[in-house]
Amino acid sequence: MRVSKRFSAAAVAVALVLSGCGESTSSSQGPGVKDNNSGTDNPTLPSQFDEAALVSNLVNNVLTPAIEQFNELAITQQLEVANYCSAEKALAENTAALKLNAQQSWRSAMVGWQYVELMQMGPLTANSKELKNNIYVWPATGSLCDIDLDVVYFEDGVINGNASNPYNISERTANRKGLTALEHLLFNANLDHNCSSVNDALAPWNSRSTQERAVARCEFATEVAKDIEAQSNLLLSQWTGENGYAAKLVNAGQPGSPFDTPHLALNEISKALFYMTEELKDGKIATPLGLGFPNACGLEACSEAVESPIAEHSKENLLANIRAFRNIFTGNGQDTENTLGFDDFLDAENGSDVKERMLAGLADAEATLLAMDASLKAELAGSTEQVTQTHTDVKKVTDDLKTEFIEKLALELPQTSAGDND
Repeated sequence: MRVSKRFSAAAVAVALVLSGCGESTSSSQGPGVKDNNSGTDNPTLPSQFDEAALVSNLVNNVLTPAIEQFNELAITQQLEVANYCSAEKALAENTAALKLNAQQSWRSAMVGWQYVELMQMGPLTANSKELKNNIYVWPATGSLCDIDLDVVYFEDGVINGNASNPYNISERTANRKGLTALEHLLFNANLDHNCSSVNDALAPWNSRSTQERAVARCEFATEVAKDIEAQSNLLLSQWTGENGYAAKLVNAGQPGSPFDTPHLALNEISKALFYMTEELKDGKIATPLGLGFPNACGLEACSEAVESPIAEHSKENLLANIRAFRNIFTGNGQDTENTLGFDDFLDAENGSDVKERMLAGLADAEATLLAMDASLKAELAGSTEQVTQTHTDVKKVTDDLKTEFIEKLALELPQTSAGDND
């Protein structure tokens, strides 16, 4: 089934349950594989499949529309947060409704961003992922206390009462801003700070009125949302345009592109799919389960270890990740008439069985998540059966991704996955 991934902010929730997958066939001789750690490679590369056409479709039909869509969602989010905060400060009767709108705009933006998480290349990986982390960093590198401190620093206009150190969110570390900070500011009903010790700037916080603290939080939320929009604008400008990263991928093999061949550009795109291994399978599922990876509870199920725990949005994040992977794998995107994807490449390289297994694993993982009645956080607090099954389903995909997929298509195994036999 072909599905367009170009959807409006209002339709994000609907898009979550409508995503599909597509297949087509072609044929050629299967290639060997290169391991970027061993330094050896098989000289037999694909010669008949049109890899340039595949790169072009993935960039123009899947990757770029997802980045453009997040930019639109970031703009909407900024407006909704600002509207809510204006009402909060005015004690307006519709404050509660506008806060719900702001929260929904965050959910929509987070879903949009979780698609982009599967597209980490170029500007999203440059400078140790600085731009990506300014929008969203997970696992969080700081604490809620860091965000609470920046609420009062922004309110004061200076950092910790130092007049020579004016507050500038663009200079603050990623753990104090972005979508993670906005989740805390919009969804955390407890207005007390989360610091075990306080400085002079934060000391009066818990004794202030509920209204004062709500306004301070929403004003900082507005600033954070503005910064997310600014970072999204920067990402869009670095991705699109004549000299943007998208053009470098599409023009692989031509002067001005850092990629000597379309195959090298395709390899760069395929590396981003390995988000499914360390980040999704291990970080988002196995770690909260305590399945071979320790969490705050040790090696047992820990509901607080999930992604987006305050908004209880982890399940929706996982669904978006899985659907983004499938969109790239099948080439399904904005243009529903053009669905050239890695699945077609596998067909051409005698890998139809690999394609079928991976698509089945994606479908199983999606179905398991959709069958959950509660949030992932709530599921982990009770029975872990369905969360464990989700891990099993995803592992079906990543097992083939790390072996048969790269071998059939002569793609490189990323260094982070080279030693992963799980």
